[in-house]
Amino acid sequence: MNTYKDWTLFDDLPNGWKIDKTAGSPLHGYEFITNGKSVLNKGKRALLRAAPIQNQTIPKLSSIPLPIKQKDTECGKRNLVIDALHVKTVNDLARKKFEQRLLIDIRVDLMVCEIEGWCKKEYIRELKLLINSIGD
Repeated sequence: MNTYKDWTLFDDLPNGWKIDKTAGSPLHGYEFITNGKSVLNKGKRALLRAAPIQNQTIPKLSSIPLPIKQKDTECGKRNLVIDALHVKTVNDLARKKFEQRLLIDIRVDLMVCEIEGWCKKEYIRELKLLINSIGD
């Protein structure tokens, strides 16, 4: 069984356990659960996966099926089946757009540094330290 810090991670809700809405989860995609007793009265707390398990592998380009359209019999609506590569492509595009907006903001800040006579290298160094601190 996997654990996060001192909490056991569950994929399914065990018998007799309940979702604990009194505390926020420290782990994305998980919710706290308790064994029915209060934590103050020697009750146990664990984490339950709130999101379904997603397929982590992306198939090769040659094996990806085209999106299949299915008709809804009552309303005439069509549901698209979206493959994993499409989702990754959309995410990559969103990231690139975000990087462009971020670069524009940085260029504006560098222009302000130039107008005010402040050191551009110090500003860039601070940005590098900030970005490098994320990976720690």
